[in-house]
Amino acid sequence: MPKRFLYILLICIFSQHVTAQNADDTTLHENALNAINVYYENLGEESPLYNGSEYIEYAYTLQEGHPFFQIANFVNGNINLDGMIFHDVPMLYDIFKDQLIIQDFQRVYKINLPADRVQQFFLLGHLFVRLTHAASDPIKTGFYDQLYKGKIALFAKREKRILEKYSNIQISKVVISQDIYYIKKEGVYYAIKNKSSLLAVLKSKKKEVQQYLKTNKIKFKREPERAMIMAVRYYDQLTN
Repeated sequence: MPKRFLYILLICIFSQHVTAQNADDTTLHENALNAINVYYENLGEESPLYNGSEYIEYAYTLQEGHPFFQIANFVNGNINLDGMIFHDVPMLYDIFKDQLIIQDFQRVYKINLPADRVQQFFLLGHLFVRLTHAASDPIKTGFYDQLYKGKIALFAKREKRILEKYSNIQISKVVISQDIYYIKKEGVYYAIKNKSSLLAVLKSKKKEVQQYLKTNKIKFKREPERAMIMAVRYYDQLTN
């Protein structure tokens, strides 16, 4: 443990304690966590962030599309790893493999972060959280785009598949995208496949939600994700 960073940590904790003696326990706890995060972010290549396996590149060329979330370039984001927050980390999210990828400290090769150590990450304006499968759940363990969280929550599982496309005597590999949606209500996950399944989960306020979407001219078939977000948010407002 480098001494200079230990000194930074001790100074941060001490200063937060002195300036926040009259604060409540929550504030003190947050200040301590912030000090620890500063320490870990300053460890450089000794940081626990760089503890993962080397990312395996695809052995074949993709003629159409790519397996990553939105863009195929590294973009800065935030990672919650083992409860520690790392800010402005260049990252890629491989949707096909469901792997979060960063660069090693020297930026020579790519690292696949252990998924079970990543609680969540924020990338390109989207918060991805790790959900785990239970016996009765329709979800599988992996990263999900959290679209809304209140009394109920809405998640999207971003998926990509690689298919072979035949044209004359040539075979090309193409990437297609698919989004699968789930609502979590009272601890239970429900798969949302269409408007009917959405309203079935929100059945206690079904008429009100239908009228709200109609008033705002939101059509499920045309904008399914937007319709779901607006519906669950309005449902939460009605049931608060």
